[in-house]
Amino acid sequence: MSSAINQYGGGAASLILAAGIKSMSVQQETLTWQAGNGTLASTFAGIGSTRSTAISLTPKLTQIQAWQSNITNAQTDLSVTASALAQLVSQAQSMATNLLSISGTSDTSSVAAVAEQAKGSLTALKTVLNTTSGSTYVFSGTDSSTPTIPGTDSLANSKLATTISNIVSSLDTAGAASVLQQATTAAATNDSSSSNPLSVFSASLSVAPDSARSLQRVTATNNNSTTNVGVVATQGSTTSAASSTSTGSPIRDMMRDMMMASAMGGMSSSTPGFSDMAKQLYSSLQTTISQLTELESSVGSTQNSLTAQSGLLTSVRSALEDQLSGAMDADPAVVATQMAAVKLQLETSYKLVADMKGMTLANYI
Repeated sequence: MSSAINQYGGGAASLILAAGIKSMSVQQETLTWQAGNGTLASTFAGIGSTRSTAISLTPKLTQIQAWQSNITNAQTDLSVTASALAQLVSQAQSMATNLLSISGTSDTSSVAAVAEQAKGSLTALKTVLNTTSGSTYVFSGTDSSTPTIPGTDSLANSKLATTISNIVSSLDTAGAASVLQQATTAAATNDSSSSNPLSVFSASLSVAPDSARSLQRVTATNNNSTTNVGVVATQGSTTSAASSTSTGSPIRDMMRDMMMASAMGGMSSSTPGFSDMAKQLYSSLQTTISQLTELESSVGSTQNSLTAQSGLLTSVRSALEDQLSGAMDADPAVVATQMAAVKLQLETSYKLVADMKGMTLANYI
């Protein structure tokens, strides 16, 4: 009997050896995958006893990442808003300086120049109020996809500007106080649903100052709280109380004052009530500057709060990621040791297979 027994020298032994080789080959493939990818398995099902830990941590990390994304987006919008508010403050300061310079002048050309500057300022005002951060109109509150001041017409040519101009034209008979009060009433009008409204603001923003404040956008930053983001164009000041000659909104007051100044062409100190009106507008703008600065500060405070919240979330996220890594990641040293052991076992098994192929009945006797 010189022929080999079966193929390997013994049917039962060869089957056991083949099964062992198959098992070790699968183990080698798994270890090779772990070494290349750094994790125990491609799915939760394959990671063994730490599976429940990994499953519980993953949604928590996903939620934290969502909150951090919310904060990042909010910070971007707030930075744009702060810059826009700074521009509004600068415009108000420039207008106030111009009004102070002409309050006692008898030179109608100087007044006319300031009136023209006011018209230009109204154009700039609309541009700033329609500032966007990406596709978000930062002063439009929750209606962030709608321009704060819709339409292509200049504010200087709006129905509100025309109405205020007509009011200012009665200065010599009505007096400065009455003119300012009438202009305030016009500027505070919320009639956007009308076919020909006085309000230049979008329908959602043509509301009272307190109602406008409730239109601030909100972003979730953790399980227990949300953060109001930005400034609504028609909202009131954060701390200062509105005066009797205020619309209740510093931005609306600023617009009213610019429209009144733009209607002063042809006037001078010899015009009854002119000097008084110029001084009242100057005083109004000083209040507006303070209120806009307060709004700018509130934006900064929100940014600081979000920065702190983001730092806390980063710490929590890092801790959870460490836990998830412990549950899912393969230890390179352990994997290398196991791969070497499996390789040696396979080499030994293949050698044994080769030896068994040459075995005959004589080898068993």
